[in-house]
Order: sequence, then structure tokens, then C-alpha cells
Amino acid sequence: MNGKRLLVVTEEWAGSGHRMAAEALREAVVERCPDVYARVEGGLQAASPALRELSRFFYGQMLRYSPTLWQRLYDREQMWGTALAKPIGAFLARRLIRDLLEREQPDVVAATHAYCLPALAHARKKAGKRFRLVSIPTDFHVHRFWVHPEIDGYVVAHERLAELLERRHGVKRERIHVYGIPVRPVFAAAAREEKAYWKARMGLSPDQFTVLVCGGEGGHGGMEEVVRSLLNVPEPLHIVVITGKNEPIRQRLSLLAGQPHPLHRLVVKGYEPSIWEWIGAADAYVTKPGGISCAEALALRTPLILYRPLPGQERHNLSFLLQHKAAAWAERSEEIARLIVRWRCNPEEREEMVRRMDALRQPDAARRIADFLLSL
Repeated sequence: MNGKRLLVVTEEWAGSGHRMAAEALREAVVERCPDVYARVEGGLQAASPALRELSRFFYGQMLRYSPTLWQRLYDREQMWGTALAKPIGAFLARRLIRDLLEREQPDVVAATHAYCLPALAHARKKAGKRFRLVSIPTDFHVHRFWVHPEIDGYVVAHERLAELLERRHGVKRERIHVYGIPVRPVFAAAAREEKAYWKARMGLSPDQFTVLVCGGEGGHGGMEEVVRSLLNVPEPLHIVVITGKNEPIRQRLSLLAGQPHPLHRLVVKGYEPSIWEWIGAADAYVTKPGGISCAEALALRTPLILYRPLPGQERHNLSFLLQHKAAAWAERSEEIARLIVRWRCNPEEREEMVRRMDALRQPDAARRIADFLLSL
């Protein structure tokens, strides 16, 4: 019997990926040990809903009007470490103790978003019940704000990130664990199936080249122009577009799908909870370089064409994957179409990318991290 109490603290005001990683961990922990109490909570939602809304508004405005400035601010790592550790961290720590930690009484706290990590580190020293604290970055990059002396363990996606933590941030190697980015445990099972299985399951022709276009849960990322470029490809394609919760884009693309396309078959979907089925069936996956999206594609060996990265962590994800030759990058939608033609005509190029992806893929990351959390 393992009577541990696990709390996973995350945020979703800056995108859904951090919350998805947290839910994947909770699911894996309960799968491994049903007796464990495991709960996911939004840190700012519990500590300061007003600050959460302010952060969401500021982040959205910066991305919309000043993306270059946001990239510069993001890369000023020492500034973030100081700001989150002192004035913000101390304020939030008191709120977290009062409104979350005293209620949940956790033995282990894991964070899949860095905003409240310094506050949790402060709270660990002052809370009535001491807990183990684990930092779990959900990207192929480790920013300074993921690091604090009070953190017991770090879980990262790759050995290179472990070296970065040790060399640049002075973290002891024994505290660093290379287990991968947590995706839902179902991806580990799905990874055992071949493309032919998923194509048959989704009603796709085994011989038709299938392109999946997705802009994340919010359906962002220039999806319409990508689809129009793909419709100009002179070879037959099956184009599947998942627009997430962006209903206006879904409606516009559905109208486009209703028009005759002699060469291509265009299917438009909204939010798809079983996204792994479509990723598994696709021969190419066009998306933004969010950490979770990329980890899911790696798990299912689906070649990535990355497009329109957001400033900050997505640009670091893009850089990491390109350095490992585990993804392609297109600056314009026309380049995506040219890449698809190339992969159709030269399947060896696509297969070489799949082999490079194999060196990075960790479909069972959530289970490995769950085992680590349960061992604390």
C-alpha cells in the first residue's frame, strides 16, 4: 500500500501543454498505484486568480503586439530568476500555504509550469508539513526559472538538458533525471502499432500520403494558409486539419472542405480528445513547436514540419529539434507544400528523419516519471 499524497501544480493561461503534462502524470501515477492520492491544481488559480488573469492578459498582448520584445525578455534568465524568487515568490508562498498546501497536505509536489516554483520553494520551508519538490520542464530547453536550491529533483527531456542544468545552473547531477517530457500513457501503447494500423482505424487509404495540420488546442498557427498551400500540391493528399477549440477557423475550413478538390481529400475536425489516433495515422505532422506536441509526434514516429513558433520556449524547441535533425522547419506555407512533395518523391529522406526521431522519443516518459515520484 502506498498512501502518498501527490500534488501536481501547473498553469494553463499560457497554453494547454503544461496542464496536459500534469494530467498525464496524474494518470500514470494512478495507473501505477491506485492507492495514491493524486491531484492537479493551477498554482495561480489557487494563490491569486487576479494575478493569473493579469499574467494571461500580459502574455497574450506581448505575443500579439511585441513578440520580439517578449523573446528578449524571456532570454533574460537572471531577471526572471530574481523576480519570481523574491517579490512574487514570497507573496504567492503565503497564499499557497493558506489556500492549497494546508488543504492538500502533499508528500510530493511536482510542477509542470515554472511560475509558482519559487513560491513552492518558499512554502516548503514554512509549511507545517514538509514535502518533496520536483521540477518538470515540458520543453526541450531549461530556463533559469525552473531552478531553485530547494528543489529535490529535476526531470528533463534529454541528456543535453541535464548537462545544461549542471554546467550553467550548478545543479548537482544526482538530482537530475532524464526521463522525457510526459505525454499521456496511452501514447506508450499507441507507439507499439504501425502506421497501417492507424490508417485503417481512421478510415484512411494505406497508400494515400496523409498530412495532419494542427495548431494546438487553440487552433492557432496560420492553419488556413497552410491548407490552401497543400491543396495546390500536384500529387494526391489526404489532408486532416484539427482546429482545436477555435470554432471560427473550423467553420471557415469546413466551407473550404465542402468545395470540390479533384486531387485531394480534406477533412476538418474540431477538438479531438484522441489526438494520438490521428498523429499515428499521419505521414507528416504540421504544427507549432510546443513541447507536448513535439513529444507526442516523437512518441509515434510521425515526422514534424514545424511552423510559426511562438517566441520563448517554442523557438528553443525548434532549435533543439533542428540541431538533432529530428524535424523540418518551414518559414512560409509554400515551403510546407514543397517539403511534402519532396517526402512523397523521396521517402528515404522522410525515413531518415524518423530514424533520428527514434534517438529522442520516450513514449513511456509519464510512467517513468510516475515511478520516480512514487519512490520519493
